[in-house]
Amino acid sequence: MTNHMLVRFVLAAATLAAGPALADDPARPAAPSSAIAAPAVLALSPFAIKLAAAISALPEPVSEPERKDRAALDTFYGARNYDPLWLSGDGWAPKTKTLTAAIRGADVYGLSAADFTLPADGVALGSPEQQAAAELQLSVAALTYARQARGGRIADPITMLSPNLDHRPQWIEPKSVLEGLAAAPDAGAYLVDLNPRHEQFEALRQLYVEEIAKSSRPGKLSKLAEHLRANMEMWRWLPDDMGTQTGEPNKGMYVFNNIPEFMQYVYKDGEIVRAEKIVVGMLDKQSAVFSRPLKYVVLRPLWRVPDSIKVNELWPGLIKHTRVMSAFGIEVQKDGETVDWHGVDWANADIKQYDFVQPPGPRSVLGHVKFSFPSQHTIYMHDTPDKYMFKAAVRTLSHGCLRVRNPMGLAEMILLEDKGWDADKIAELDRSGPLNNEVAIDKRIPIHVAYFTAWVDGTGALRSFPDIYGHEKRVAQALRGEWDKIDHGKDDQAPVEANFDPRALAARVQSGDGAGDPLAGDGGRGGKAGKGGGLGDLLSALFGG
Repeated sequence: MTNHMLVRFVLAAATLAAGPALADDPARPAAPSSAIAAPAVLALSPFAIKLAAAISALPEPVSEPERKDRAALDTFYGARNYDPLWLSGDGWAPKTKTLTAAIRGADVYGLSAADFTLPADGVALGSPEQQAAAELQLSVAALTYARQARGGRIADPITMLSPNLDHRPQWIEPKSVLEGLAAAPDAGAYLVDLNPRHEQFEALRQLYVEEIAKSSRPGKLSKLAEHLRANMEMWRWLPDDMGTQTGEPNKGMYVFNNIPEFMQYVYKDGEIVRAEKIVVGMLDKQSAVFSRPLKYVVLRPLWRVPDSIKVNELWPGLIKHTRVMSAFGIEVQKDGETVDWHGVDWANADIKQYDFVQPPGPRSVLGHVKFSFPSQHTIYMHDTPDKYMFKAAVRTLSHGCLRVRNPMGLAEMILLEDKGWDADKIAELDRSGPLNNEVAIDKRIPIHVAYFTAWVDGTGALRSFPDIYGHEKRVAQALRGEWDKIDHGKDDQAPVEANFDPRALAARVQSGDGAGDPLAGDGGRGGKAGKGGGLGDLLSALFGG
C-alpha cells in the first residue's frame, strides 16, 4: 500500500467509523468468514487520523524540493502509524524545546527566522486536531530550515541568477532529515549542524553575528552584513567534503580557484600546500563557477580553437587575409581531413564547419601543460606564454579558461599524488614525450572554480575582493527577494553567432577599407604587437585562450 493510498484509507476508515455499523444493517448480507481482515491501521488514534488528514490537506507543492518534502512527510509518518515526533501525552516532547530554539535562532546562521512558521507559545493542544496541526507545523518548519541550510533559498543558481553560476545546493533527502531528527538526542543541534561545516563559512558567520549585533534596526542588514551573508550563502553550494568526497572532509587533494582573488590553492589533507596566481575570464567572457573532477593532465598539449574564438575573432582575420594562421602554425581541418585554408572562400563559408588546431610547440597558446576537468563550460586550466599577465592586479584577461602561473609545479604535485612520478620524469616527458600526451588521472582530485569576495585570513581579519562578475550582487538581491532586479548576464553556453557580416567585411577589404594585418599590432598601421610586443602576446590579444 503506497503512502497516498494509506492516507486515503485512514481518512476513509475515519469516515466509516463515524457512520452506522455495517453489521447492524439488515439489508446487507453478512460478510463471509473468509473475508480479508482489515489492516491494523484501522486502530489508529484520533490524533493519527487528524495528522494524516492534515498532511493530505497541505497546499500543492510548487517546486521539486517542496514535493520531496511532502512525500517525505507521508512516508515518515506513515511508517510510524502517524505517531507524533514532537508531542508527548498532552504536551510537547522534551526534544521539541531544542528544535524550536534552533529554528528561532536561524538569523545567526545567515538564515531568517521569519521564514519559518512555528506554533505560538502557549498554543492550545487540547484536541487531536490542534495537536496534529502543531506537530505538522514543527516538521514542516524543520524541513524548510534543513533545505535552506543547504542552499535551498536559491534552488538553482544557474537558472535563477546566472548561466555562469553552476554550483548547486547540497541537498539532503528530507526523509533522511526527519529520520535524523527522530534519532538525534538533541534535535536542535542536529538541525543546526546541517549548515555548512567549512572553516570559512564559520569564520564568516562569526563576523556576521558581530555585525548584526551592532544594528539598531532589527531586520535591516548593513552593507557589510549583506556582503558576509552573500558569501556564506555561496558556501552552501559546495560539498562539506571538498576532496575525496568519501565522507572524510580533510582527506585527499583538491584544487581551489577563487576567481575574484585571482588565486589558486592546492589543498592536501586539509592543508594548503601550494598558492599561485591565476588569470581568469574577461568581463564579457567570464570563467564559469563550477566543480568537476580532474580527468587528464595533458603534457605538450594541442589547442583546438573553440567556437567563441573561431567565429568572432579568427573569422574576420581570415577574411582580411592576415598572417595569423601561418605565424602561429594553426591548421584547418574539415571532417577529419586537413584543408588548405588559402583555398576557402571565407566570406561565404560557415566557419563552424571547420576545426582550427594549433599543434604543440613553442608558439602554443596553451604552453607546456593543460589540466582537463570536462564540463559543458569547455573551461580548463593551462600554461601560457604570456607571463606579463600575472603582473597585473586585476587579471580578467582570458576567454574563460584559467591560466596558471608556474603550471609545471602544479603538474608535478598532481602527478606525484596520482602516479608517484618525480619531477625528473615529468620534465623528460615535457621535453621529448608524446605530443598531446593525455595522462589520465585515477584518483579523485576535484577542481573547484569558486567565487568568493569575502575571505577570513589566519589572523581573523576579513579580506574583501571586487565583485568583478556581479555574482555577489545577484546573491544579495535574491536573499532580499528582489528577483525582478537580477541581471542574469550573458549565456556563454548559447550557440555562437557572428557579430559581423562576413560578406560586408569582405567587400570592404576588396575596396581597401577594413583591410589590415594584425601582425603589425594595430590592424596594419604599424604599432607594437600586444602588450609585450611578442607573438604570444599578439595571439592573446586576438584569441585570449
